[in-house]
Amino acid sequence: MNMIVTVSKGQQITIPADMRELLGLDIGSKVDVEVEEDKIIIRAVGEDLEEVFRETTHLKPKYKLTAKQLDDLNERMFR
Repeated sequence: MNMIVTVSKGQQITIPADMRELLGLDIGSKVDVEVEEDKIIIRAVGEDLEEVFRETTHLKPKYKLTAKQLDDLNERMFR
């Protein structure tokens, strides 16, 4: 299913209702956004991942790193 959408004045796009329904997206649903060459890929994040986030919020980090430092480390290690 393909559809052309317009970037709004607020730099946002709307996911068409048919696509949201197909993927089970609702208000507050999480999506993974990725750039691959000249494409923006949006993937629905399942409830399993949401549950993992909820279950791990109590864990304390082993190292005191900022989010930026973690992103940089992730880039170096996995890409």
